[in-house]
Amino acid sequence: MKKKKRSSHIKQKDFRDRNISSLESHQRVGKMVRSPWSKIPGPTKWSSWYTECIPNILWACLLAAHLDRDRYLSHFRGVVIRAKENLPNARDRFITHNFLSLFPPDEFDKIFEDVLGDEEAAACLAPLRLVDCLPDKIHWERCLKMPDAEAGYQKLAAAVAETFDHQSEKSTDIRWIKLMYLIVVGKVQFSGEMSERLEEYRLYPNKGDMRAVRPSIRASEIGFRQFEFGENLAAGVELPPDHREDFWREMKSKTICIAAEKFTPPSAAQKDVSREVADVFQALQNHFDETISTTAPDARHDGAFGLSLYAVSLLLNAAVGYGHEVTEGRIILRSIVEAFITLQYLAAKDDAALWQQYRQYGAGQAKLAFLKNIREDEVPSFVDLKLIEQLANEDMWMEFQDIQLGNWANLNLRKMAEDAGVLETYNKFYDWASGYTHGHWTAVRNAVFVNCMNPLHRFHRIPGPPIVGMPSITPDAASLINRMLDTLSKLYPTFKPRLRYHKAAQKPENMAAPEAPK
Repeated sequence: MKKKKRSSHIKQKDFRDRNISSLESHQRVGKMVRSPWSKIPGPTKWSSWYTECIPNILWACLLAAHLDRDRYLSHFRGVVIRAKENLPNARDRFITHNFLSLFPPDEFDKIFEDVLGDEEAAACLAPLRLVDCLPDKIHWERCLKMPDAEAGYQKLAAAVAETFDHQSEKSTDIRWIKLMYLIVVGKVQFSGEMSERLEEYRLYPNKGDMRAVRPSIRASEIGFRQFEFGENLAAGVELPPDHREDFWREMKSKTICIAAEKFTPPSAAQKDVSREVADVFQALQNHFDETISTTAPDARHDGAFGLSLYAVSLLLNAAVGYGHEVTEGRIILRSIVEAFITLQYLAAKDDAALWQQYRQYGAGQAKLAFLKNIREDEVPSFVDLKLIEQLANEDMWMEFQDIQLGNWANLNLRKMAEDAGVLETYNKFYDWASGYTHGHWTAVRNAVFVNCMNPLHRFHRIPGPPIVGMPSITPDAASLINRMLDTLSKLYPTFKPRLRYHKAAQKPENMAAPEAPK
């Protein structure tokens, strides 16, 4: 019995409730599509939760990661209340590591008395002794036992992993206690509508609609980070040197990268798919012979069939072996998209001069490549000058040909898609697929890097295996080609063969386990 292959696609509806700005809310300025946040006046200073904040409140991250929620929230409250009751200068202090380094031993011991008196909580905090760069390390060395190194780094890694997402429950809880400290000691005061939120903050997480309270906590916390990082300090208060980037460097030097043990290999295309694509290619050839009316150059007939045969041949190359699920498959899909839009545009206009312009542009490009290379001392190995010369001269001696630069239709591809009524196809496919053709960073990153699974390395990028399976391009390419065949059939009736196997293969009962490369 064959195992079912889990679909790699997430349903579109799963993304529609994301709290992100829509594309329509962005403003186009020239060739730049500006984020809605760019409308905020004045210089903007960005802050990263995991890069900057986690290293500065590791103690809270450790408690949140290794104690149950009610228990660590109780300890958080206790730290704030004790600071309010025992620190004469509580307004000028804070509960992050850089501020804790300023506390004399007796004050530090007072505010952490309950935490350190809890044997399990103290054991959770013990890994702090392994972090040399902490500015308040002297306090933790006095109060905590040295842990086993391997177990300690595992606890640190878990603490970072559990709080890495700035919107997670544990991260929000930590951001809440940072905010509450500033409120309780009188450093921050709310007025107007925000004053009504104070009771929800005080009784968090047991009062109010958390769908509103939690975002409010995060927004407020980020607004007061300048104090944590050394701005608007009281006279005479001087923070120690910034240790945040030192923390990540130290963790990189003390722990190893962790690559995932298993990667999904690309699966070989089903033989039935490549056989069907080859059959359609053969049927197209036959229909070409049936509809040809002259041996003279025929820009419309040659162009319509040429673009269709070109797209089918590209899919055939991807469907033989593993190409449909690896990087080159995306490059192939991008070329199929462009062939699709070109055919739809030419067919929509169906102007003899335009069909001829498409053909002459190609001959001009062959002439340009020929003239550039005949002067070179070393011609690229893939360049066959004799073949290029033949192609350039096929319709007309190249001496009489002009060379058109830019797009053959004097339009960009998006405008061609719009004029052809297939803009939705351009929007769906072109941008992401083009990234693989042009070597855009995100395509390069997806193709050759994987994430290190060590949270203490910030899940950074490391080179991955040479071949990793990606979602197959076959269904998308086959769908586009079928639409091209619909168009061809209207131009040169009637062509009935279509690609159908990919639709059956997508049904769950037909999704077999991937076949590993041999």
